[in-house]
Amino acid sequence: MATFLDIGLIQSFSVIFPVLIVFALVFAILSKTKAVGDSPGINAIIAVAAAFLVLLSKTAVQLINFMVPWFTIALVFFILLILIFQVMGAKEVDLHKALTADSTISWAIIGIAIVIMVAGFASIAGQTLTDAAFTSGTGTTTTIGASGVATTNFNQNVYATLFNPKVLGMIVLFGIAIFAVALLTGSAK
Repeated sequence: MATFLDIGLIQSFSVIFPVLIVFALVFAILSKTKAVGDSPGINAIIAVAAAFLVLLSKTAVQLINFMVPWFTIALVFFILLILIFQVMGAKEVDLHKALTADSTISWAIIGIAIVIMVAGFASIAGQTLTDAAFTSGTGTTTTIGASGVATTNFNQNVYATLFNPKVLGMIVLFGIAIFAVALLTGSAK
């Protein structure tokens, strides 16, 4: 039975959205940077070519469909954070000074973008690469029922790697080292 929330028909158009996103981003970047000149016609032709090139790759379309919602959530979070600061009395000049004076916020945004991209690559190509590794004919033997990273399930391998006690200990040790270096090299006030 068809319902109002049935999105089966919309899934047929899921290819159009990445094409439009790539076109808009490439056109905006070319118009802003003037890399190929001031002509909007040339910028549009290059943007259409880039969008159609993305359309040829199923992996690129899946990657964009995975990453765009996460970037949208991050953008909404940052906009709401700015609104909260402005409600508390911060002016736009104060926010601009905070962004330009301290590079921590810029690095945090870059870090979030890198995490989203790595998660996208892992989500789209991870299981494919795992299957390719186990069909290479190297004779890998797996023990049934044993937990580890020698399984054919990519998600289980990532979980087993990240929550291994040695990896968790290394993360804690790196965290302590980062804070120690930051506190020892910080300026005296």
